[in-house]
Amino acid sequence: MRLMLLGLLLLLMFWLQALHVNLPENLDASIGIIFGFLLLAGFLLGEILARLSLPRITGYLFAGIFCGPHLLGFVDATVVEHLQLVDKLALVMIAYTAGGELKLANLRKRARGILTIVLIQSVAVFVATGGVLVLCREWIHLFQGLSLGQISALAAILALIATANSPSTTVAVIVETRARGPLTDTVLGATVIKDIVVLVCFSLLMVVAMPQFAHEESLVEVASVWQNISEVGLSLLCGAAFGGLMILYLRFVGKQTVLFVVGSAFLLMSSADTFHLDALLVAVMAGFVVSNFSRQGKSFLFGLERASGPVFIIFFCLAGASLDLSVLTLHWQTILLYIVLRTLFTWLGTGFGAFLAQEPTPVRRHAWTGFIGQAGISLGLAVLVRVNFPGPGAELANLVVGAIVINQIIGPIAFRWALIRTGEGVKA
Repeated sequence: MRLMLLGLLLLLMFWLQALHVNLPENLDASIGIIFGFLLLAGFLLGEILARLSLPRITGYLFAGIFCGPHLLGFVDATVVEHLQLVDKLALVMIAYTAGGELKLANLRKRARGILTIVLIQSVAVFVATGGVLVLCREWIHLFQGLSLGQISALAAILALIATANSPSTTVAVIVETRARGPLTDTVLGATVIKDIVVLVCFSLLMVVAMPQFAHEESLVEVASVWQNISEVGLSLLCGAAFGGLMILYLRFVGKQTVLFVVGSAFLLMSSADTFHLDALLVAVMAGFVVSNFSRQGKSFLFGLERASGPVFIIFFCLAGASLDLSVLTLHWQTILLYIVLRTLFTWLGTGFGAFLAQEPTPVRRHAWTGFIGQAGISLGLAVLVRVNFPGPGAELANLVVGAIVINQIIGPIAFRWALIRTGEGVKA
């Protein structure tokens, strides 16, 4: 039935396209049509893949790829540009979720194992991936014509994105399998903490990397680095204050939670832009404060889950639509190398970290499977790279999205198998 509905929806879009509805003079109408189409197409394809034990997010990405300018052509670059507000809104909601899922009670129980795995695994993936990419620079098309400093900057960005995971995917697999146990708690805690660390490190790395692509030669001043560090600290403090205000609303008003979550996300976005704060860090801290320091955490997460569904569909569809398939074809060797390096050193780093922390055997053997999937944060960082590095940034972003698509297929399947094999999860 869903396949038939998807087919009818595609026929409708072909018919509208034949009527030349998608014209520049009808841009507002065109954007509205495309928005509704992506929402329905992404939802239907996500449901179809969910029946095949694949994550719905992968369906949203595929919907965007198929309908993008390089295949069916329903979504062009102009529409993607005009829907960037949805990208920003989705990133804030993803950051809300990451902070909200970080529970202090679980962190205290497994703090040693979580922190050791995060440290060893992150360093292993970052150093190995970045180092190999720099060593293989002569065979990587993305690096052709760039200086060693520019190559090192892009390789560091790729390596840092490789360390990121997907809290939303991890939570989805855990909920689906109703998993409980040390493996579940360790993977969930480490996944969220890693993404917070990645956000902080990314903001610092951008300070070092961007001058490499300036039109004029420039040096990174220590003052600019310290300024960025202070912005990170100020963002976390403002996030804590913002979370406190959210608690007050949820406690004393507590109505229209879904509308409140969306409204607070817009308010957070505009406030962060006004005061030059990192919106993602503010949102992570706000979600963490609401979830851990109030009785309204469950209400907040419930409203967030209800509000984020349509926004996430559009966000991932647009990410797929922005994927340049010609560039993806050009970089398939690099993507394969990137995935192999990331998977290999995630396995080695996680196993060694769990061994040092004296974690139980199931965690030592299978925890690495929970760190393969990538989605929200990684895609968000790819979008930021595309915007801040004209030229090579677009190719790098497409490379990252291509790797994410594959990781989003492999990761949830592997993690689901590990949870069931260790007895912490059950088949749905």
